[in-house]
Amino acid sequence: MKIEYEEINGYLYPKLALPPQNEIYLTRFGRKRLQYLKQYRPFICTNLLISGELNEHLQMIDDEANVLYDRLIEQYKIKRNITEELKENDQMKWVQEVNNIQNCVEEIINRKIIYM
Repeated sequence: MKIEYEEINGYLYPKLALPPQNEIYLTRFGRKRLQYLKQYRPFICTNLLISGELNEHLQMIDDEANVLYDRLIEQYKIKRNITEELKENDQMKWVQEVNNIQNCVEEIINRKIIYM
């Protein structure tokens, strides 16, 4: 591999450029994973960035987490018998149950996918 240099004010600086990256749109899970990598795994984050695989990795984590989130929410609703009928009859109980389910599912996703 041949490295090219450019001279600026008498100093030689290598001409380094990152590989082209695809533009991605991340939801909260992808952004949370990026924040985790930057803060607690900077070596992995830097390696992924330099190799051009960071966006692909974040998109994969984001997609996987969103699919798991939707699936687990539905499973917990069925398991706890959270229906539209409950929503009509007792809205506060329905909101409490759904919030509880969402918090449980987010904790599962954080432990199994985001913080691994």
